[in-house]
Amino acid sequence: MQEKRAILIIFVVIIILIAILISFIAGILFLYQKKQHAFLNQLEDVKNKYEKEILKSELEVQEQTLKNISREIHDNIGQFISLAKLHLNTIGSDIGAKSAEKVEYAVDLLSKAMDDLRDLSKSLSLELIRGAGLAKTIESQVNLLKKTEKYDIDFEIRGNYNYLAEQKEIILFRILQEAISNIIRHAQASRILIVLECTQDATSMSIRDNGKGFIAENFLANGKTYRHGGGLTNMKYRANLLDADFSVESKPGEGTLIRITMPLNPENEPN
Repeated sequence: MQEKRAILIIFVVIIILIAILISFIAGILFLYQKKQHAFLNQLEDVKNKYEKEILKSELEVQEQTLKNISREIHDNIGQFISLAKLHLNTIGSDIGAKSAEKVEYAVDLLSKAMDDLRDLSKSLSLELIRGAGLAKTIESQVNLLKKTEKYDIDFEIRGNYNYLAEQKEIILFRILQEAISNIIRHAQASRILIVLECTQDATSMSIRDNGKGFIAENFLANGKTYRHGGGLTNMKYRANLLDADFSVESKPGEGTLIRITMPLNPENEPN
């Protein structure tokens, strides 16, 4: 009887030791998985930060390139047009009336070209956005499009517009330019509506057109862009720099809506 009792005690002790060992192993595995999960999250954060830094560097290079192009337009091409106008204006009055009319017409064309180049130069160099802010720069872009007389275009500000950090305004404006470029090249639209919506918590910008549209599902797949050209991809990458939500709504024959919603951190924004 005592022998059976001793065997039972030994069996119970073994079971307890096995249970303790299993619990110990399970605890180690849990801690390992927790550390592995934390490591993977940390690795993903490092990867995202690295990708953002690379993209930020690329955008800085692009901005410098655009600034150089703007200076080239202003300093060189603008000078050549001014010289051409000067030479035309010095043509003697003894030429025939028909020729004089052609000279005058050429001068008018050169004057218009000069005005358009000035507008383009400002748009590329972002002088206006640094001086007057995003809203005024969008208005300037809208006025440029109105001059083409190809689009019925409107710009609305909803809420109280507050200046953002300069880099954020530049990125938002570049997204707008990319969206308009896509509309001009692909949409076959006649109507464009740009809305800048401002609240205490977020700034949203939307660009809607009445063009031919496309299947939006072909744009996003598992959060990645594909099929459509670099325009939408560039917009999404820029939105990621702002930690902003980027969405595209479109159907064939029903136009396209692009929306960027950027949460605000008042502590990081200019007063």
